[in-house]
Amino acid sequence: MSSKKIIFRADGNSKTGLGHLYRLFSLVAIVKDQIDFVFVTKEDSTTNVIPEHFNKLTIPNSVSIQEEPEWLQANFSPLNYVIIADGYQFTSSYQKHIKQRGYSLIYIDDLAQEHMYADVIINHSPYIQEKHYGKETYTQLALGTKFALLRPLFLKEAKKNKTIESVDHAFVCFGGADPFNLTIKAVEALLKFSNFKKIQVVLGGAYKHEDIFNLEKEHSNIIKTYRNLTEKLLLKTMKQCNFAIAPASTILYELSCVKMPILSGFYVDNQELIYRGFLNSEAIFKGENMKDYSIFDFEYKIKTILIEQKFSSQINAQKALFDADIAKRHLKIIRDLC
Repeated sequence: MSSKKIIFRADGNSKTGLGHLYRLFSLVAIVKDQIDFVFVTKEDSTTNVIPEHFNKLTIPNSVSIQEEPEWLQANFSPLNYVIIADGYQFTSSYQKHIKQRGYSLIYIDDLAQEHMYADVIINHSPYIQEKHYGKETYTQLALGTKFALLRPLFLKEAKKNKTIESVDHAFVCFGGADPFNLTIKAVEALLKFSNFKKIQVVLGGAYKHEDIFNLEKEHSNIIKTYRNLTEKLLLKTMKQCNFAIAPASTILYELSCVKMPILSGFYVDNQELIYRGFLNSEAIFKGENMKDYSIFDFEYKIKTILIEQKFSSQINAQKALFDADIAKRHLKIIRDLC
């Protein structure tokens, strides 16, 4: 065991989505058998998605982000703990205060906007480069898909070869909350194509819309919805599919490990750099900003993809994004600070 333990620090709910939590789960999976940890989240997080076996602690909602470094120090000694944080509230000011209290800090970022005070910045966008960052001289950067935040089963799947002969089984997922209800529009569009015999719809733990369930009843022979899937069941569901519609978030990395034609885009700022990187790598079909997409927009994009049939080059591009040493790299970064 290492000399220091880890505080994994992230929040997630229907308002902010669950991506920050899930990204940290991938790092927990890498270190859990070697380093002791505690998962720390705010009281108003959707805590039922945090695995039951995790040692976890909630921060009272009454503790503001400005007061949080002090709260952490009162509960966890900087001599004994390293912090790994994921979330937009962990700004320059927060990082600076954490460092002033004597903690080592790893920050998971996807915006490249703040001046960084953390010891290590992990940004797994294939688009991002060192020049995009303002940082302290001691701050190390771990950039690109060589540092992809992926759970173990997906890392394993990424190494496999895949060929797509035909497209008839679709996968749709728009993240933990899907605030613009893009799921229903994408599914409605897919229903207009007779070649799609099955549509697997994965909903996040923070999904609040109802209309997808009515559509599922209407087309029960085609549509199947899932919620809060485990890593194993999510992978199994993806592997049944040969076409996907998803935003440029963690789900896109996972789909690219399974490998299939993917229509992707973004609907919040933090997805855009990931989207640009995947697009530049030719690993996805171009969806751009999906925030205001209509059923017709999805239909038009799907039709174009089916006509173009550029599947094999996209699958090769997806395979090239990931290698066999991702988990080892993450473990080294963490061990060097512990």
